Amino acid sequence: MQLDHTTGICQWGDKPATTFNILVSGDICPHGHTETRVLAGESAAILAGISGMLADKHLSIVNLEAPMTDRPAPIDKTGPNLIVPPRSVELLQAGGWDVACCANNHIGDQGPAAAVQTLDILARHGIASVGAGKNLEEARRPLFIEREGRRVAILAFAEHEFGTATPTQAGSNPLEPLRNIGQIREAARQADITLVLIHGGNEFLPIPAPRVIETYRAFAEAGASAVIGGHTHCPQGFEIWQGVPIVYSLGNLLFDMDTTGLPNEGYNWWTGMSVRIGFDGSRAARLEVLPHHFRPCGEAVLPLEGDARTRFFDYYNYISGALADPAQVQRCFDAWCLTRMQKEFAFIGKPFYPADWLDRESRMRLLAVRNIHTCEAHNEVLTHTLRILAERRELTAREGLPYLKTLMKGEIPAEA
Repeated sequence: MQLDHTTGICQWGDKPATTFNILVSGDICPHGHTETRVLAGESAAILAGISGMLADKHLSIVNLEAPMTDRPAPIDKTGPNLIVPPRSVELLQAGGWDVACCANNHIGDQGPAAAVQTLDILARHGIASVGAGKNLEEARRPLFIEREGRRVAILAFAEHEFGTATPTQAGSNPLEPLRNIGQIREAARQADITLVLIHGGNEFLPIPAPRVIETYRAFAEAGASAVIGGHTHCPQGFEIWQGVPIVYSLGNLLFDMDTTGLPNEGYNWWTGMSVRIGFDGSRAARLEVLPHHFRPCGEAVLPLEGDARTRFFDYYNYISGALADPAQVQRCFDAWCLTRMQKEFAFIGKPFYPADWLDRESRMRLLAVRNIHTCEAHNEVLTHTLRILAERRELTAREGLPYLKTLMKGEIPAEA
């Protein structure tokens, strides 16, 4: 199933008129140039270009990809320790988002106290939160919202990187598929609409990995009305699975970043999308993809227009079509694993057991190895790469590299 080439809309079933809309936007991290404008009181101006899009909804959600705190306390981890000022909430208010999803790998970057402060700031400003809590029990709780005579359940899960909640510490709600399926079933019994949000997958990979596809489809089968993914910093495809829309990743909404040193194939860091899901009663029947960008440096979010919009829909339909072909999914992931092999093996090949556990360099090597093994996306790459090498399929996998790199540029391969 594909989006309309010009409108970005997909309808299914008997195409009834939809009477209830949920708008979901991707990762927002108001730092860098964005932070400067927020602190200057220009939050509304940052989002002015998409204000009409954001207003057309009955319920809206955005992924808040950083703790809001004025008390930095960076944890030991691999990757950046993100932080944004408490006034960042002004940007969420300007966008009119009703819910901030906090199930992600950065909500705990400044420690449990900052995660709690973030949740408190949201609550004080009338924005609900989901996917994080003051402890694991609280983080696991679904959010229930009553709108337009409907009861909506929202569940949010994040892969096991850093900042996951524990029984005694604040953090994000972990992705635990077997447990999550039970949570989805229970929430669906209590709600008219059940929305599932997942933060996971492989950053910059344009077609989701086999494990991701299998997991998200299982969530749809368990009773989700819609499944929406994020974290990859690039759009991934969509499908309608047993009548349920699955959007594998929205990409970034607004995430100013020095991208020096990141993959240089022209990946879509600066281009993302929101989705508007239309419901007929309690059943999803319509999906509208709303592409936008925040070039050149995160000072504003603007809609894609003209030829850029058309090219985006062509590309998005192509990567979505690939989801129906397991061989194409596997080809892309095999090639992806080869691009990551050297980095992953460099970590696990170094001795990390320190003579002194207080030695920071040794501890950071240990944390890198820990993340490769405990984060589902990294672990899948590691184990599948080992399988490729053990089966002597490296040369075959390497044949898919031009295909992968073309997709990472946001382009359709010539062979298509």
